[in-house]
Amino acid sequence: MDLKKFTLPIILFVIGMVLITLGAIVTMLHWDLGFIDATIFIAVGSVIEVAASIIAIVKLVLMYKK
Repeated sequence: MDLKKFTLPIILFVIGMVLITLGAIVTMLHWDLGFIDATIFIAVGSVIEVAASIIAIVKLVLMYKK
């Protein structure tokens, strides 16, 4: 298995984890950052993690189909 094919999903997953963690910190500290609040960080992070998971699954299926 070549791990170089999974660099994009790994990077996206780490970005999603950072955004979700940042959203949790903003929630715990009750910060208001203008129109950006914690739910936006958590929602965008979750969408990015789902996209990374889908990309990884598609790459795995295509890799094992060959």
